[in-house]
Amino acid sequence: MAGLKIGDTEDMFYENLSLGLAKVLNNIPRITNVTLEKRLPCEKAQVTAWESRHNVYLPDDMKRFYLSTDGFNFYWSYQYSPNDVRRVGHIHFPHLIQITLVRDNIDTILSVSPNTSLTAPPIIRQSNYVDLNSGHLDHLNLNSRSKIFELSTIANLAKVCLVYETPETSTPKIFLLETNSLRWQFLAESFTEYLRMSIAHLGLPYWELCFSSCGLPAWTEQLFLLLAPHLLERNDCRRLKNIVCINENPPYNVLDPAVFRTKLRCSRQTQKMRLNN
Repeated sequence: MAGLKIGDTEDMFYENLSLGLAKVLNNIPRITNVTLEKRLPCEKAQVTAWESRHNVYLPDDMKRFYLSTDGFNFYWSYQYSPNDVRRVGHIHFPHLIQITLVRDNIDTILSVSPNTSLTAPPIIRQSNYVDLNSGHLDHLNLNSRSKIFELSTIANLAKVCLVYETPETSTPKIFLLETNSLRWQFLAESFTEYLRMSIAHLGLPYWELCFSSCGLPAWTEQLFLLLAPHLLERNDCRRLKNIVCINENPPYNVLDPAVFRTKLRCSRQTQKMRLNN
């Protein structure tokens, strides 16, 4: 039996990594240009250098990921009309060297409590969240030794963060940091779980905002309803949250409401005169 070629092995790796998402998307009408960029793996020395620089250890699943591929970039387009095809879906994990500490507003995020102690790091900010696996209320305790790494930014609304409550932890979790309110929303227990969530949501734009207090933008929710309505049904209570306006052009033409104002308005006095006549 002939052995697999290098190209075949690589294709099989990416298909397994993406859980066959490309095949699923290619069978959905109007989705086109499904593309997965292949990347070289990180060297062990690069991983070690990153860990030494930040004084933390990557979780095992994340380390295996980057030793297999230095990041992940998967995208697809949607055909709104025969002549209007726009890139919409996107799953992106940065190069390892691009994963850096969150520095914007870090003093506000870690605002020191008045009851600080010199003998032990004080709990600077505590947020409650529900563990989706157990259903129990848990706490995110951040202090001066905590490490917060940015994985991605969602418009100007939120950041997806890898959070080490202490540098010694070997199981950092994935949280969503809402940039306006600086509220934390729990996303995933592990890097692998977050990757699978990205795939399960088809890489739909801003899917992480399903788990935020602000909710999805209207145009993104329309895409969910078209392509994956079951994802909204599963999190139906989240759709009741306030929708925010994003200063970004959605991937479709926006109609000016003025085009619907075809009738001239008249005053009440004019209306009475017409009735009397």
